[in-house]
Amino acid sequence: MKKRFPLFFLLFLTSTFFLNAQQTESGTEAQKTCATPVPGKEWEDAFRVFIEQYKTSKASGKMQKQVYTIPVIVHVIHGGQAVGTYPNLAQGQINSQIKVLNDDFGGLGFNSGNYPASAFSTWAANQNVDSASLDVLGRIEIANCEVQFCLATKDTLGNLLPEPGIERLNYVTKGWTNPASFGSSINNFSNYMNNTIKPASIWNITKYFNIWVSDVSSSSGLLGYATFPPFANLTGLNVGANGTAQTDGVWCWARAFGSAGIFPGGVYSGGYNRGRTATHEVGHWLGLRHIWGDGTCVTDYCADTPPASGQNFGNPNYPFKTTNCSGNSPNGEMFMNFMDYTNDPAKYMFTPDQAIRVQTAMQNSPYRNQLGNHNLCMLSETAANAAFNLPASACENAIVTFTNNSSGNPVPSYTWSSNGGVQINPNANANLVTMSFSASGIYTVSLAADNGTLSVFSKTISINPAPQLSFIGASSVVCLNDEVVILAGGADSYTWQPGSIVDNTFGFLATGPQTIVCSGSNAENCVSTVTLTFEVDACVGIGETRLAPLRFELFPNPGQDVVSMEFYTVSKTEAQLQVFDVNGKVLISMPVSCDAGKCKQNLNVSELENGVYFVKLSSDKHKTEVKKLLKY
Repeated sequence: MKKRFPLFFLLFLTSTFFLNAQQTESGTEAQKTCATPVPGKEWEDAFRVFIEQYKTSKASGKMQKQVYTIPVIVHVIHGGQAVGTYPNLAQGQINSQIKVLNDDFGGLGFNSGNYPASAFSTWAANQNVDSASLDVLGRIEIANCEVQFCLATKDTLGNLLPEPGIERLNYVTKGWTNPASFGSSINNFSNYMNNTIKPASIWNITKYFNIWVSDVSSSSGLLGYATFPPFANLTGLNVGANGTAQTDGVWCWARAFGSAGIFPGGVYSGGYNRGRTATHEVGHWLGLRHIWGDGTCVTDYCADTPPASGQNFGNPNYPFKTTNCSGNSPNGEMFMNFMDYTNDPAKYMFTPDQAIRVQTAMQNSPYRNQLGNHNLCMLSETAANAAFNLPASACENAIVTFTNNSSGNPVPSYTWSSNGGVQINPNANANLVTMSFSASGIYTVSLAADNGTLSVFSKTISINPAPQLSFIGASSVVCLNDEVVILAGGADSYTWQPGSIVDNTFGFLATGPQTIVCSGSNAENCVSTVTLTFEVDACVGIGETRLAPLRFELFPNPGQDVVSMEFYTVSKTEAQLQVFDVNGKVLISMPVSCDAGKCKQNLNVSELENGVYFVKLSSDKHKTEVKKLLKY
């Protein structure tokens, strides 16, 4: 599905991967990037052995589902500013980042409801993506990675932290250089962070997940960087990418840490104000590669992420870059994945294969698999809050998708229900469900979310009836070479196939068996479709009985001065139009000549007295048709 990742040397990786964003002439911040080094081939090969072991154990039932809880310590690097004054971030801004991590890694992050209704479903079908990676709509699923993050309650000596999960470090009193003083050089900045600040401040990496937050020169274009999970007895060819006892963890730019949507009183930067920088870097820390594989259409080693031609920025629209890589047509690149560079509101998902890498890293890395075992966690528990979106109305038998917007920590369990015996797919306890309502009416849908506290949310949906189509002239057997005319009723508008006729009338010449499909829609845009099948009989014998009637309509009827006559024919027709009184006397006679299609003829009856008349339409190729006309 994707190309193999080539082996690079560290020097080449560093020079090509550390991309520097520049200021625009107006001073507006341009594209910003991640500076996480790319791990070597030996590391990836070892990781993939663990991944296959994980899959085998899971498939055999030897491995039970596990949710990992990771204690976090955030080292806030500042220059003596008061708490809450940048870059000495407020506690609320830091706390908001923990909630973002829990939501994003739990599959319920901000804007996840924007995921298109058929996202990557065609690509997944074309590539035979494992069904375990698909949701109920056939899309690549937004995954729950089964990890959550909490603020550490104690320091390394066992003392209670005055601010859970936070250590504030003044670089002035520590004798460190201001992190923002390194200008545009990412290498100089990261070297100082890795060789000086991190070793002097890191907490035990088998007990704490270390995050450093500081300012950085805006000319560097840097948002964050991380270390990949190391494995025992593996040095790898790019040691700088893997965490050590002195460097393991994540660094984030202080203006891209936390969420303005949760803590609006913080200090944030443009498109990086929803906490997705940390989500991206923590993804690396848990073993995830960039979505484009750090090359052009190179693999990220996840079979459920389409190939990408490179990093994406801003706020793209789906589908995006559908032809840049072989094998990603027609749905394009997964720019909404957290491992891309798009703006925070544009990205909102991990995939099931990415979740497998996360779980494998947590099981097998010695710097990951001991986390959460030391009674250091304070879960920021929040009560369950059930919420979902659904359209105000739908048509009977349509598949309606419900977007789950519930919140709560830990992530709640769900129970969906509805009146009327509605089928819920895939089941009533899924995060994302669809329902199909077989009868019209008003339905109440409810969602119960429970994480120790129970929250129930209900909404109603109006299910509109579909048109009940009826047909005149739709005999199942017709005579060879007859002109068959079908008149549909029961809807407000119609379309017919084959062809593209948009009318209530359809005609064809019966030269052989014919199948016709009619779709009728009503004012509520509900559609019914009926397939009509016609067999052809030789109808031996020539006479009036084998001729099809030339059906016509009169309007307005009753009429006053001018009445319109209209009929449909599938071939050029010459006919005679006559008006009779009740005694059979011909009062008006006129020829009618029409090409194939709809034929309309105006009839002037202004000189006729008020009363009842009969209008006759006849031709040598059709049965005679007569209709009553009321003149007033």
